Parts: sequence; C-alpha cells; structure tokens
Amino acid sequence: MDRRADPRVEVRLRCHAAAAGINKSTVFVGLTENISRSGALLSWSGEAARGTLPHPGDLLTVDIELPAHRSFGQRCMHCEAVVIRVMAENGHPPRVGVQINQMSFRNDTARSRAKEQANCAVM
Repeated sequence: MDRRADPRVEVRLRCHAAAAGINKSTVFVGLTENISRSGALLSWSGEAARGTLPHPGDLLTVDIELPAHRSFGQRCMHCEAVVIRVMAENGHPPRVGVQINQMSFRNDTARSRAKEQANCAVM
C-alpha cells in the first residue's frame, strides 16, 4: 500500500545535502530519484557515499539544483528535511528518503554563493 500524501515525480536532479546546524564541511552530493511537495528520495554518490550515512530522524539541509529557465535563470530548491529511511544495499549507491518540512527557492549565481555560503552548490 502506498502511503504517500503527495504524488511523486521521477526526476533526476543534482542535489547537495548536509546535516542541519553543524559544520557543513561534509556535503553529500547526489541525485534525486523522485520528488514530491512533501518528500524526496536521494541517491548519494562520490566519496561521501562511503562515509557516514544519516540516520532516520536526522535533520538535513538539502539543495536541489533546478534546470535553468530563460526568465528565472539558474535556481535551486532549498529544503529543510528529516531523514525517514536509509537504504544501503551492496553494489548500489546509498539512498535516503526525506520528508520535506520547509522549502524555498533561491537564485544560484556566483554572487549569491559567495555571499551566502549556504546556497545550492556550496552549502
């Protein structure tokens, strides 16, 4: 039985996640597998995927890079989320299911990244 509150859309977008409220030097880079208004399934990649994975209940800050649009430019979806599920199967990248509690849209420009240090690609 599917208990999702909102329909999911299968979309692969680059994302960056870090534990909320602590040193953001450990940033997990990956791709979304699917996303809805209230949640997302993230697939970790790179060196951080082999390190410490988050646990259910952990708070994450997730920035999802959106495709550039001619009117809006490059934007990202900034999310405050809670880890709901972690799946680490042998031979596959770890996957993390999150529940999105808050979301906002931010510009992804070199100026805003240098100014805020917590934007899409830099966290």
